[in-house]
Formats: sequence, C-alpha cells, structure tokens
Amino acid sequence: MTRKILINALDSDECRIVTVKDNKLEEIHLDTAAREMTQGNIYKASITRVEPSLQAVFVDYGTQKNGFLQLNEIHSDYFLDNDAGDRRITNLVKKGQELIVQVTKDPIMHKGAMLTTFISLPGRLSVLMPGSNTRGVSRQIMDEEERKRLKSIIDSVKVPEGFGLIVRTAGKDATKTMFNNDLKYLQRAWKNINKKAIQSETPSLLYKEQNLAVRSLRDYFTDDITEILIDDKEVYLEVKDFMGIIAPGKQKIVKLFKGEKPIFTKHQLEEQIASIFEPKVSLKSGGSIVIDQTEALVAIDVNSAKSTGKKNIEQTAYHTNIEAAEEVARQLRLRDLGGLIVVDFIDMKERKHKADVTKTLKKHLKFDKAKTKVGGISGFGLVEMSRQRLRPSITFGSYKTCTHCKGRGMIPSVENLGLAFLRQLNLKTIKGGITSLTAEVPWEVAAYLLNKKRKEIHDIEIKRDIDITINACNSMNWGDSRINCNK
Repeated sequence: MTRKILINALDSDECRIVTVKDNKLEEIHLDTAAREMTQGNIYKASITRVEPSLQAVFVDYGTQKNGFLQLNEIHSDYFLDNDAGDRRITNLVKKGQELIVQVTKDPIMHKGAMLTTFISLPGRLSVLMPGSNTRGVSRQIMDEEERKRLKSIIDSVKVPEGFGLIVRTAGKDATKTMFNNDLKYLQRAWKNINKKAIQSETPSLLYKEQNLAVRSLRDYFTDDITEILIDDKEVYLEVKDFMGIIAPGKQKIVKLFKGEKPIFTKHQLEEQIASIFEPKVSLKSGGSIVIDQTEALVAIDVNSAKSTGKKNIEQTAYHTNIEAAEEVARQLRLRDLGGLIVVDFIDMKERKHKADVTKTLKKHLKFDKAKTKVGGISGFGLVEMSRQRLRPSITFGSYKTCTHCKGRGMIPSVENLGLAFLRQLNLKTIKGGITSLTAEVPWEVAAYLLNKKRKEIHDIEIKRDIDITINACNSMNWGDSRINCNK
C-alpha cells in the first residue's frame, strides 16, 4: 500500500491537493480565487444585532455577510457586569461591543460564517487555546500507552495560566523539546494577535491561516505518506522548507514533478475528481448511489441497478449495501458533506445483514477527521447520521446556481410557460384602458404562443379591444417574460 500527496499549483487562480492510496482518490482540497477560505482566521469584530429568540448575536467582522455567534460560543470574559445573575443574552452582551472572534465554519449558501470567541491556534504538534485550561490528546491517537506518555508530557510543559493545550494527531511520538518549541511559536503568534487587536480599527483581520499547501500538510501529513509530488517550483520550495521544520527526516520525499503530462492526468486522477461533482456514483458491482444535497440535509439513495450477480434478492441487496456503505463514507469525506445525512439502503430482511452494513459504514467513517454519529437501520431501510462539516462543500466556489432552473434541477416546459404567460396577459389587460401591449418571451415560448395559442391571443385582442405584439428574445433567461402596456 502506498499513500501519496499530489499538489497541482501551476495555475495561480487554483490550487488542488489530493491524497491517493494505491492510485485511488482518498482526499481532495481545493483553493480557488472564487473560493477564499476564512475558516481559522481571527478578526477584531463588533456586535451588530442581539437576537434573544436565537440566544445569539450577529457580528460584523469585515465581510459582506455578518457572522453568527451563539451564546455558548461567547467567552465569559466578554460578559457585562450583571449583579442579578440574569443569563439572558440581552443582559450579557450589547450592540456595538467589540470581540476577538475566529471563523469555525465558512459561509455556505445563504448562511453567514459561524464564529467563536474560544480561539484555537494550531501548530504542527499541538493547538493552543487562550482563555481555557483544558489539556488533552487528540482522539485520533488510539494507543493507550502513547496517550499516557503524551498526557504526562503536556502536564510537565510550562503552559501559561489561562491557556489550554491539545496534542494533535501529528504530535504522536513527539518529544517534550518538540512540544516546547511548538508552544513558543504559538505563544508568539498569540502575542502578535493581541498587539494587532489593540492597534487596529474594528473590523479588521488579525490572523490569517497559512496557504492551502502548507495548511494541508500541517493537518493531513502522516508518517505513512511515501511521496509528496508538486508541479510548481515556488510551492515546492515552500513545502520543502515547511517539511524541514515539522519533519526534517521526511524532506527527501518532497519532489518536484517535471513530467510533460499534467500531474493529475499522469496519475489518472482527473476522471476521479470530475466524478465528485456528479450526483451519481457507480459501484463495482453495477449498483450506484445518488447524492442530493440541500442546505441542512443530505439524502443518499442506494440502487442495485445492474447488480444482479448474486443468487437471490437478499444477497444482492446485502452485497450492494456493503459496497455502498464503504463508498458513502468515502464520498462524505471527499465532498465534505455535513449536517444531517439520511442513507436509503436497499431493503434487507435479515437482522445480521443490517448489522453488517451499519458496522461497515462505521468502520470506514473512522478514517474521517470529522466527528460523526450513526444510528442503526430503521424499519424503512434508512440510516440517519450526522457529520461535522470541516470546510465548505466541494462545489462551493466551483459551481453556481443555474440561472434557468434556479437550483431545482428542472425547468418548466414550453407549454407550462406559455399557459402561465396567457394567464399573466389576461390579468394585465383585465382593467381596461390599454390600447396596445408588447411582450417579450424566450423564442421557444414565442413560437408556441404564435402557433398553438394564436386563437386565445386573438380572442383577448377582440374582447379587450387592444393590439398584442409578441417578440422572441434569444438572450432572455428561461421562464422570464416582459410585458409593456400602452394606454
């Protein structure tokens, strides 16, 4: 088994980073000019609106859409003096109050960014948390002996009062000296943030996360990575320097790709990446899964399709569901789908088969850095689960809502639009006093009206004593129309 990280950064408007295992796409991270990531950034901000009904406030942190800050994400240091002990948000904070906030979730669709005042500064080995006293070890480090060793190290490290420290997954096997160096770097960073907060106006950016290449290596590099290939010399040098800091012994695995073919084409990844944007994912057995995403819910439907190689319906359903459970876990990770997720597996009768499918799903979700909760298969064949969203969905910044269907995935038929237009025409002319009327519609609709509904239009002209002119417009969006009345 070989695991590699490939970085495609030749285009200045886009950087793509993938992790592959035996040439199969495991993770992908995108950074484009249209997809600016703010998660992890720290800002000096102010409260613009307090919402008692939501127990939250809206915060101006310098972007077009205000951020959302819940009461439980506001540190007690920001609370107003309240002798009565009243815990309602209107008595704890006020409009215009200044805060230091960090983005925990980027804006998505119509929702603004999620913010917190509990700051987390990530280093290579640990995370420093100002205003906290928590000390712990990442849940991704499973070995109990190693957890005890790391716990004893961070208990002996001199962390200043009022600061928490969490060991990251990358901190496994690290020494006390390495943690001390990491801590010193993080303390300097926090000191600079505080200094900038005093000097800066509100709102303003105090701390910006590192670029995607460095950030991805910091968060996702593991010891089993055998090679890091980069096609851009500037990014290659930057990554090599960073690897010299975090893992000097691994600098030799960072290599500059010089092939004539593009790096992702050479490793047969473009087709795999393109499939992430498709709603349908084919399975080896001939079955498929169909993914449909809304703002708060993701629905995944498992279909047997051409999967008919087993001896009976139950075996076919079981085999397809097992394969689908593994692929669902992979697609959730690749697309970074979050919130409530409902998976509609093919109906099975045997309880053991249902348990095996749930077990397979949970097993493959263990490789996911996001927190997940999974329920059992219900009587309707549904599995309900939740997944923490680590970053915006893969389509954010890469796709936009269709101007024709407005995101529905379907457009009205010509007949539907033609009849709707006739109803609109009747309403416009019913009041009287109009001598002529000029309308513009898409050319297909105009052709339908003038050929199929000529009598209805003529009847309106006779009944209302008006002249109606219908023009075809090639540039008009499907479903739009314009009516100008002359009196």
